[in-house]
Amino acid sequence: MSDLIDRLKQRKVTKRSAKVSLEGRVLYLVDDADAIQRQLQGEDLSPQHGLDYRDNISTDEMTPAYVCYYHDETLGEFPYVGYSAGGEFPFTRNSVKEGGFAASVSGKRRGKGSSREASPYAELCAGIHLVFAENIERIYQQNCHNLGLLTCTDLSVLDRLLEGEVVSLDDFTIGKDPVTTQIIEWGGLFEFNLARVQGQVDLPGPKLSDGPQTITQKIFASHRVIDSSTYEVGAKSAVVGDAGFFATDLRFSHEYVTPMAATFFEEKVGKGEPLNDPESIILFRDHLTFLEQAM
Repeated sequence: MSDLIDRLKQRKVTKRSAKVSLEGRVLYLVDDADAIQRQLQGEDLSPQHGLDYRDNISTDEMTPAYVCYYHDETLGEFPYVGYSAGGEFPFTRNSVKEGGFAASVSGKRRGKGSSREASPYAELCAGIHLVFAENIERIYQQNCHNLGLLTCTDLSVLDRLLEGEVVSLDDFTIGKDPVTTQIIEWGGLFEFNLARVQGQVDLPGPKLSDGPQTITQKIFASHRVIDSSTYEVGAKSAVVGDAGFFATDLRFSHEYVTPMAATFFEEKVGKGEPLNDPESIILFRDHLTFLEQAM
């Protein structure tokens, strides 16, 4: 166990509040540029606005590629600048951040496309902490949970919040697996992992199978973390659909996300702190390999 892990074991971490309230305005992502503009100018739409929500909002609309050159809180100036409503682009730099929005609502397939953490991070840095949609794409939703944003597909929860009710955090964990539920309860992936290495979380044991195992299942089983506080690794079998943590032989990051990873590391772990097991980390070019030829 590294000195860094030993220091993290001594750091204080607490769960987020079990109660959730609406601490700002609601931004309705509708397919009407004029309605968007009115909201940005200070008008609060009625929850019964009667307008069509935008479906299929991609992460590229939330944070277009050029925005992703930023990798810190500056991203909070740019959420939705690629968002199209009726063929128009109503959002501009700082328009969301200056609007005082705490919740954002949309239609189906919110967060489709590229699995860029920049999108929910831009929303978070702009003040949005609650994300509502008819349904939400898996990777985007997972990134929201990891960063501490709450997501929900039950719009009646939003109605209750708008009426001034303080709702239970349980409304945002319904249907989630035990690991995801605890990530939400601790307020994000880093906070959860901090509690995990301190032995404060209740990780489910691996599900076991008496049947034959594929080579993939055998690899996962041999790398399954059994006890996070002692880092005991290795299970007898692995079951498809089980959730848990696994020791990796190699970790990698490409140039498009490494700066953001460094930002998170410095913010959460500390500037100047050493990496744990740096020999297992591989950094390489990927997204921008042919940038010189494309620009």
